[in-house]
Formats: sequence, structure tokens, C-alpha cells
Amino acid sequence: MLIPVDNLFHVPQSTVYIRSHLLNLHRKMKDVRDRIKQQAVKEQNAVQRGLTLHGKEQYNSQTVAQNGQSSEKPYCRKGDDARNQQTVLITIVVMDDDTQTSTSAMDAKGKGDARDVFDLIDCGKEDELANRVNKNPAVLDSENVNRFTVAQYAILRKKWKPILKWLPKIEYRLKETILIAVLGSEVKVVAALLRDRRYDGNSELPVLFPDHLTPIMVAAQMGNYKMIKLFVEMGYTVPIPHRAGCICNECEMEKNHKDDVSITLLRLDSYKALCNPATSFQILLLNHSCFVAKWTNAWIDTYNKLKENLRRLPTALILCCQTEEEAAVMLKESQGAPVGSLTAFPRVSVAIDTDQKDFLSDPRCLTVLKKKFKGEWADWNGISNSEKVARIVVHTVGYPITSLVNVLTNGKVFKSYSTPVARFISFATSYVIFLMCLVVFTQYKEKRDLRGAPDNLFKIIIICYVWIFLFSWFTIAWTDVIQLGFRRFLYDLIMMSMYLLAFNAFMNSWLEVKHHGQPYAHRVHWDPYHPTLLFEVLFTFASVMSSWRLFYFFQIFRMYGPVVISIGRCVKDILIFMSMFVVIIGSFALGLNYLIEHYKGNVVLRDGKLYEQPTFMTSIESAIRYLYWAWYGYLDPERLEVVVGQFGPDKEETKHYLVQSAAELLSALYYIILVVSLLNLMISIMSNTAAAVLENSEKEWAYVLSQIWMEFFDDCRMIPPPFSLLQLLIHGIVYIFRRLFQRKKYKDVRLSAWNMNYKSEPEESDDKYENLMVELKHRLLGRRALEEKFGKEAIIITGMETLNIYNAI
Repeated sequence: MLIPVDNLFHVPQSTVYIRSHLLNLHRKMKDVRDRIKQQAVKEQNAVQRGLTLHGKEQYNSQTVAQNGQSSEKPYCRKGDDARNQQTVLITIVVMDDDTQTSTSAMDAKGKGDARDVFDLIDCGKEDELANRVNKNPAVLDSENVNRFTVAQYAILRKKWKPILKWLPKIEYRLKETILIAVLGSEVKVVAALLRDRRYDGNSELPVLFPDHLTPIMVAAQMGNYKMIKLFVEMGYTVPIPHRAGCICNECEMEKNHKDDVSITLLRLDSYKALCNPATSFQILLLNHSCFVAKWTNAWIDTYNKLKENLRRLPTALILCCQTEEEAAVMLKESQGAPVGSLTAFPRVSVAIDTDQKDFLSDPRCLTVLKKKFKGEWADWNGISNSEKVARIVVHTVGYPITSLVNVLTNGKVFKSYSTPVARFISFATSYVIFLMCLVVFTQYKEKRDLRGAPDNLFKIIIICYVWIFLFSWFTIAWTDVIQLGFRRFLYDLIMMSMYLLAFNAFMNSWLEVKHHGQPYAHRVHWDPYHPTLLFEVLFTFASVMSSWRLFYFFQIFRMYGPVVISIGRCVKDILIFMSMFVVIIGSFALGLNYLIEHYKGNVVLRDGKLYEQPTFMTSIESAIRYLYWAWYGYLDPERLEVVVGQFGPDKEETKHYLVQSAAELLSALYYIILVVSLLNLMISIMSNTAAAVLENSEKEWAYVLSQIWMEFFDDCRMIPPPFSLLQLLIHGIVYIFRRLFQRKKYKDVRLSAWNMNYKSEPEESDDKYENLMVELKHRLLGRRALEEKFGKEAIIITGMETLNIYNAI
């Protein structure tokens, strides 16, 4: 039997274990028996007062130790000389029968009253239970073998009414009692436990629940709206945790006092509470949870589920909007959007960044965005055909002149450039002209041995226009990156980087010819890495990527949008497969090259003909090249033949069958792994991806359409390239002047470097948005009640959408 006897032997040293040392045990046996009897008597007296050895005495000692007033361990009594003592555990191997009998009898007698109280709860004898508690309220702190107190057990069994008036006086394990009440959705019990007081979670050690878990966390995770409301009214909150990887002073101190697992579990439970739709932080936390998921890969599945849960409430709220004005107020709210964002609908930007496709595909959201996108052209269906043609001509054929006039007059002439749909038409026209310039530049004939700059004025004008267009486009793309991040514009940045390298090679070639002369020289005399050759290669790849960029404008049409989106998703799968392909082909190329490179240059005479060792596998470069092209066709085993040579007077040919067989076996494994397995796997993955996109084609298309519309709401796309450079130059100078010399005047106003006329108003409290959120909350709760009463079918008949409403609370 293993018992704690800290008060039996006052040994201020480390823990002592006496196992089978009978001699040492007998010397202290008499003292042990006396101490045990004294301990049993004290326990009996404690039970008579409504306590057990593992009840309030233990709680008091733990509380004192937790607060730093004593270093006693659990099961230690408080004493003046016990502060610096450690628990001494003695394994009693031999004990007299008399001692065992007396101790067991005392223990049974002492715990009899506590068991009677639990029996009364099980039997449902509420009157007797009430009388017992009235006579001795301290019995509520007694514990059973499962470590439940009487109060906790009564709450757990839903038989707490007899002890309701005594709940405000409970102090022992108060936090865990509240947690049990929260789990049972007992609002009255929680209100009684916290009447005129607050619990202190740091004053007690956890028994049944993790130490970091708080009642409001559990209530929020359960989505119990009434319970959350009760805690909020009492002043309890769930603090938003810091992001994983935060290096602030608070997080650094926390890392010094807690281990990583405890910190991660605290953060995870906090997000579970905050992400429940019963709370009001979902829209603000979407970006936060996406960032955390990237840092905590071990919990990425859990965080992804939380993100899905977060996306429900915004969709349910916008479904409750009854007018276009209400939807617009919700979309214009800037709380939670990136700081410094100048977009017209900050909430839509957050939805795009966090992939809230249900929210963006809702007709109310699309209606507000479409109205903004059309702008002054909303009367398109009501004007004559001549007026339609005039509008199109201004922004297609005449866009070079009209855009310049608009910039020089500060938007007072050709005001249609403030309309997003007109900007889109001008931008698309400008890009088509750019592609035409690329075609003309690559197809216009010139001398094939020319190095450096073109030798005719026409091509010089075209290449200058291309470079100016690209630089102007880069300024627009970089503005988008600053506001929206790299993720959505990675393709543009890669393409711009290739054009930049091509421009660098072009300038090096021009400078080389300018300093050394000889612009015309046959290509046989060129250096293998001449700048002109580098320019031609890089410019070719960049031009191909520019041609693919034309699909960006096709996405706005319904017939092309879903198809283009599915192709883009499949490209991502191909890139993932290519990374695996590089590893596989590299490993097999390395092995085959090592086997066959030793036979490089060997020759043999067969039937009067001289055969030389094939060079397909005699170097690592040739091996990779051969295996790559063999992937698209047939891998000929004869090309893996090993030529050893001849010897002796008869010139007999030597065969290394082992090496030959090993090379053919590796080639067969290469085909089985790459072609038979991975290729078919890639095809199936791409099929599933395309099917998933096409299955939700409307939702996916609406999501991409919202992105395109939002991009043309920004002033950086008011004037198409290359004329946007002039816009940035003029308005940028005004922006810098205001920031440098008029700081006081524009201190609280956000300005735009692309539009000097843009001035945001100082941020004020938006009562209109807050009132709308209160109204939407009541509508949402009302619809939830209707769904529970009449079912979803009845709600659909009334014309009210049920998407995500049932699961939103």
C-alpha cells in the first residue's frame, strides 16, 4: 500500500522510498501505526464536518501552494513547520492485520455520510437531500471516487434544485463546478454560482478540465447564446490569442513559463470559442485563422474546420439582408480589412482573401458589386444603339486620346473613366494592342545576324512602346501587391521578372555593340551565351505568358469563366506533380548514369561494322534529357546497350550481362512508377479538380468575377497603360507634396497616389452598421426558431433562404 505520510516523518530532504528493507521498516513501525491512527481520527472528524481527506483540506493546501505561500504537495496539511518539507512516500510492505482492520473501519465510517448524499442524488430524494444540505452545507464539498463534488454531481444529474440556494456560497472547485453547469446548459445554475462574485481560475488546480479552459470558452464552443450573453454581461471575455510566431514581450514571457503544447492548446481552444457563429468575431478572425494555420501544421485540419465554421455566419447575415441598402452597409464596413485599404467595399476584400465563396456568390452581394461596376453605365439597356457605339469607341479606338485628355484635365473631361466597366474596356483594349505589338515585333523580318538594338525605326518604336507598357503595368501590379498581397498577383510578378531579365539582356547587347561595334556578324561567331541570345529566349517565354494572360479578360464572360477557372486549378495540380517528377527522374538518371558512364567511348566490331557505346546515359545531363523525352514516348532498350569491347586473338566480344540487366530493370521501374502510376494519378487528380470546379461553376465564377470587379474599383486602373504612368506622375507629385508640406491639413485623411481627388473622411463610429448588425442578429435568431418549429421546407415556401442559417448558430 502506498500512502502519503508527509506529516509522519519531518524529513526536509528528497523523497524516500523504502521498498523491501524490512529491518529499517520495523524500527519505525510502531511510530507509523500511531500516526496512521491519528490520521484516521482526523479524517473521521473532517467527514463529520462534511469534508473528506481529498476534499477541502486538499483544496486549501493546493491553493496555498499555488499562491506561493507554501511548497506543500497535494495531500499535505497546512502547518507552520511544513512549508519547507517535501512529501515522503513510504511503501509499506508489511502491516499488522489489526492496523489494516482499524484503518479500513475508520475510513468506511468517515466516508459514510458523503456516500449517503450521493445516494440521495441517485435515488432522486430531493427533500432528504435538501434537509441534509441545510443541516450541513459543507457536505457539498465532499467528493466521490470519480472526484465529483456533491454540487457537481447534482448538476450533472440535473437534480440541483434542492441545493440552488447554497450554490452562491460554494468556494471549493468553483471553476470546475461552473464548467459542468455550462456543459449541461444550466443557465440558472451558472447565474447562482456567480451571484455577486467572480471566479478565480488561478486559485485552484485542475482536476476534471484543462487548466486553460474557461467557462465562457466552453459556452462559446457549444454555441450557447444565452450562456454567452450571461458571461458577457458579467464582464467575462475570450481574448483574441496572438498569432503563432508572435515575438512580442507578452508571448516571449509566456514561452518562458509554459511549454509549446500548453500554448498551442490554449490558442486552439480560444479559436474554437471565437470561431463559433454565436460570437461576433468571425469576420475579423478569418485572416487571422488562415495565418495561424500556416504556422501550426500539426493542427492544420482543425484550423481548416474552424475556417469553414467561420464562413457560415457572414453568409447567413447577408441572407438576412432585405434591401440593397442593408447589403451595401454591410459590405462597406472597414473593420477587419487591411489597414490603409482604399477599396470601396473593404468587407468584400476580406471575403476574397479568405475564400468566402458562399458569401460572394450571394445575389445580394453580387447585385451591390454589379451596380458599382456599371456605375454611370447602369442605363445601358435604356439608351440608343448610337450612344452605345459612341461609348465603346471612346474607350477602344479613341482611348489613347481620351485617356490623355482625362489625365491632363484631372478627370473633368471624359468623366466615364470613373466608371469601372469603362476602365475594364479600356484596359482590355490596351492589352490587346500590347499583344499585337509583340506579334509585330517577333514577326517583322530583319537580318538574322543582327546584334543589339533593331536596325529600323519601326521596330525601335514598337520595342520602346512594349517596355513603357510593361513598366506602367508593373506600377499597377505593385500597387495591387502592396494592398492585396502576392498571392493573387504571383503570375504577373513572374512574367514581369522575365521581361525585366529580357530588358537587361537587351540593354547589355545594345551597349556591347555600341562600344565594340560589329552589329552584323554570322551567328557562328557569337558567344554561346551572348546577351542577344539570352534576350531572345527570355522574351519568347515572357511573350507566351503574356498571351496566356489574355484569359484574364475572358473570365468575365459566363461561357468562358468556369472553363478558364478549371484550367487554372488543373495547372496547380500539374505544378505539384512536376515537383515529384523532378525528384523521380533525377534519381533514376543518377543511377543509370553511374552504371553506364564507365563504358563511354567503348567500341566493338560486329559483322564488319563498328558500334560505339550510345551516349544517352554517359552523362547526367544526357540521362535526364533522355528520360524526360522518353516519358512522352517509347524508351528503346537498345539505347541502353552496354558496349564493353573485344579481346584475344579472335577478337571475341565481352558482355557484361549484369550491368545490362540492371540498367533495363531500372528503366522498367522508371516506366512503372512514373508513367503507369504517377501519370494516371495526375490525370485522376486533374479530373477530380475540374469536376469539382464545374460542379460549383456558378459559385467559382462569382468568386473570380468579384475579384475582377474589385480590381477595377481601384484608381490605379482608372487609366490604362502606358498612359497610367502620366497619371501616377501627376497625382503622385501632388500626393508627395501634401504628405511633406501639408501634414496637419491631411493628418487624419487617407490619400491616394493615383487620384488627387480621393480624400477619405475621418473614421467615426458607425451607428448605422451597428444597428444593422443588431437587426440582422434578431432576424437570424428568428429564422432559426422558425426552422426548428416548422422545418426548412416551410421556410423555403415563404421565400427565405436557409443556406447555412441552421448551422450558423
